[in-house]
Amino acid sequence: MKRIAFLFLCVCFLALSAFECGGGKDCCAFPPCSEIASLKGAWRLDYFQNTATGAVDKDPEISGKSVVFSFSDDQRSGTIEGHTFVNTISGAYTLGANCTFRITSFGGSKVGEPEWSRKAWLPSDSTGGKGNYHVSGDKLILKFDQNPEQLVFKKDK
Repeated sequence: MKRIAFLFLCVCFLALSAFECGGGKDCCAFPPCSEIASLKGAWRLDYFQNTATGAVDKDPEISGKSVVFSFSDDQRSGTIEGHTFVNTISGAYTLGANCTFRITSFGGSKVGEPEWSRKAWLPSDSTGGKGNYHVSGDKLILKFDQNPEQLVFKKDK
């Protein structure tokens, strides 16, 4: 009899908690992978982060130098313009489901690049240019499938 009463209470508890998902709440929905489905905006590269070790390689903040990329898209495809420490860049990308992206082209002037900003050259289709992105407030994270380092940008004012 105690088992039946215990099972009855468990079923009642589960039934009552299931009704909490009503009223516009979707309890089965996963949180979004990004606040917006776009990379739109001007973004300054803040640091590289190794996703396996957590090690961070911050912007050396050389006077007057930075890596800034401006993304413009319609939530399906877009263009990239900007600069590294010493080069101007341009490119194109597409956006997919679940915050995926693919860099379809990327290039620019080819003046010798210092080590830190050289890592900011984005791989394109032929060199593993696909991955995931996450936009949250004033932060953009690009993680390429074949690279253990993700690029962490902050909104450029």
